[in-house]
Amino acid sequence: MLSLEKDKNPLGVYQVKRGDDLAAIGRAIGVPELALVRLNRLTRPPQEGELLLLPEGEFTLLTAAAGDTPSSVAAACGMRAEEFVLFNGEVVFPGQALLVRKKQA
Repeated sequence: MLSLEKDKNPLGVYQVKRGDDLAAIGRAIGVPELALVRLNRLTRPPQEGELLLLPEGEFTLLTAAAGDTPSSVAAACGMRAEEFVLFNGEVVFPGQALLVRKKQA
């Protein structure tokens, strides 16, 4: 089983090993696979030996509504606009799956 303990990985970087896939890595760190894809700007599955940036914190997916903008969604979710754009792009479309940080209770 894949183990990515934070105290053993303080830099938030993971080196892909043979047989790893994004779904398993995402489950191991508790983030959607989409977070890994977007943060690392992946257009293909990662290769053995490749380094992946790992997002810190907990994420969830929201569906964009008409009138949503990157800044309005970021503010509503307690994210910096720059971080929101990194994960979701500069334009938001109704129905788009948006990756946002879970709000702290």
